[in-house]
Amino acid sequence: MTNATATSIRLPAEAPLTDGVSREEVRGRAAGIAVGAVMGLTWAGSAVSTLTSSAAVPVLIASVAVFAVLMTGARRVRRTSTTTPPSAPPGADLRKMRRRFTLVVAGEFAAIFAAFNILARTGHSQWAPAVICAAVGLHFVPLARLFRVRLYYATGAALCLVAATTMILGAAGAPAQLWQLLPGFGAALALWATSAGLLLTTAAALPPRHPAP
Repeated sequence: MTNATATSIRLPAEAPLTDGVSREEVRGRAAGIAVGAVMGLTWAGSAVSTLTSSAAVPVLIASVAVFAVLMTGARRVRRTSTTTPPSAPPGADLRKMRRRFTLVVAGEFAAIFAAFNILARTGHSQWAPAVICAAVGLHFVPLARLFRVRLYYATGAALCLVAATTMILGAAGAPAQLWQLLPGFGAALALWATSAGLLLTTAAALPPRHPAP
């Protein structure tokens, strides 16, 4: 989940992509699409593990299909980077952005590690998926500002909503299965939607490809 943003290190532009989009931006978005697809499949897999065999098989097939479509789109976007300028956008400080990104991710992992240990020691391990989902969602907020990708605000809000809903329903006595099922599928859908959004906006912003004479 986290890695979905790591690849956006090369995507620091605030303005919509134009014909002057850089190679780094295109490659960064392609990598972000791919990582979102992978992490979405990982979350979906955790949810599928709670289903019966008859229900798990079609859901897993559908999940793999979504993953395959997004990965195909990521590869196509990356191929277009060969026709874009190789320079980063004006004013971009990639080294500084990498440092800030590292701090955000380090803070996220530290929070997850601390929360996991507290939950385990207090006998509330079932809360772990929801807490991890919330931590991943919260870390999208500073990254949305850092990379100037407004879509990440929506991603963070969706993940936090999934986490909060899981905690409320779980604390209210919902079936134990829900603690893993809801964060799994909820996070998967949020990450896949983010990848799809990046795919569509990037494809729409790229200049049309003209056939060779």
